[in-house]
Amino acid sequence: MVWYKPLIGALAVSVVVGCGGQPEELEPLDLYDAALFFSSGRDRERYPRMSLVRDSVNNRIAVLCLGGASLAELEELGIDDLGERLTALEEGKILNLVGESCSIAFPAFVGSERERLAEIADAAALQLSPLVGELVGRLRVELGDREDMLFHVLWSRVIDEIWSVAWRAPEPGMQVPVVAWVVYPEHVFAVGTNYGSAPGGGDLALTWSNNFTDHLSAFPDANYELFKTASGEPFEDAEVRAELETYGIFDANGDSRLFSLHRDEHLDSVLAGMVTEYGEAVARTFDWGEIGARLDIHPGDAYIVVLHEVAYAIFERLYRAGTLEIPLLLLDGTDKTEAVRLASLWLDEPPGPLDEATALFMANGWHGSEEAVAAFEEARRAEPEHVRLHWFLGLSLYDIERYEEALAVFEQLIQLTAGDADELLWHDWGRIWMGHVYDVTGDRARALASYRSVLDAEHSGGTLQTGQYDIGPVTAKEWAAERIDTPFVRKN
Repeated sequence: MVWYKPLIGALAVSVVVGCGGQPEELEPLDLYDAALFFSSGRDRERYPRMSLVRDSVNNRIAVLCLGGASLAELEELGIDDLGERLTALEEGKILNLVGESCSIAFPAFVGSERERLAEIADAAALQLSPLVGELVGRLRVELGDREDMLFHVLWSRVIDEIWSVAWRAPEPGMQVPVVAWVVYPEHVFAVGTNYGSAPGGGDLALTWSNNFTDHLSAFPDANYELFKTASGEPFEDAEVRAELETYGIFDANGDSRLFSLHRDEHLDSVLAGMVTEYGEAVARTFDWGEIGARLDIHPGDAYIVVLHEVAYAIFERLYRAGTLEIPLLLLDGTDKTEAVRLASLWLDEPPGPLDEATALFMANGWHGSEEAVAAFEEARRAEPEHVRLHWFLGLSLYDIERYEEALAVFEQLIQLTAGDADELLWHDWGRIWMGHVYDVTGDRARALASYRSVLDAEHSGGTLQTGQYDIGPVTAKEWAAERIDTPFVRKN
């Protein structure tokens, strides 16, 4: 028996879908709130623009198409600009329009399709749960007196790290995709991980569920201070400290409870071994071409969706068996002091000048300031060829309207990354940001030249999201094409 739970969030319109040959009335569904996102892949061919369904009318149309509505039935809604909306939703890979029918273009599972997905996941969980149960036992020993971190470490540092190990492409050259998908009702143990960079080349991992996401903003905003505290330094910002106390970061003595692990130490090695062990077991379990055909979706998309559902089904089995405790905060969202059990720092090098400068940038809402610029300039004197340093410095100079200096830094970024296959992302986006600066300063001809240089490149530099500027996730070529049509406008 698989556990489900209703989705939370604003709900917009009722939909009837077929389930086992009989119609079933589902609750109104907000597709954006219901969506899960996997951004670590490389293939963006089918990735939908889910932002389109934030619009309530678009959401209403898409939910009806999910239920199998015809175009004639959509016309009965009386939406004046229905044609334009359908075109935008089709181009945004939200809908497929064929003849007089419409359907959802991204993986979506409700009714009988939900049951089919659950059957596949539960069968695999029956096979894989004994192995994961063994991993839980070994990990419990490794964690010692930090057994409270067992679920987070298992999920974020093992199961949610297997993607490159477990992937066996059904066709040559097929890549792990970037995917957005909807499963309704959601499994009660559905969780995700947000990974963010930490000072010194490490990362901050945060486990979340739709019941609890508060820490997804509070922890990254305190990234640098959290790192220093994990390194044994005092937490200096009293206001931020007071907020983090509500998330259980500090014990009664004021000492940090944030769990951290270090690169190349024993636990790091153990976790890497578990990733390989579980990933290879998963690879032996599935034929992704066959699973994709059963679910009527692309095999790569099936890979992402099914493995998440399998993990949740495994958690259910281990929870019922008393083998694995699930932090209650993920289930009911009430006791925020448990949030410390949903976070971990993976540490590499000690923090340096660049980390301090980046912390200033992040603390200002991922925007530059005179203080941040000064700190980045100091860091550049120590690391004159650091690529990401030039990226953050260029953005900071743009933010405080020192445009000529921003252009010079982005030009240096382009020169540093020229011909480097590992740095194509920053090479292309350096060119785009030169175009942005030219647009903002009124030099449209040079802006167009910058954007076209990205489009004309033979390579594709990958996907980027800079939410503070309302950009992405989008590829450099996609964004350059949009900016050729419409100039970049500064938003204050």
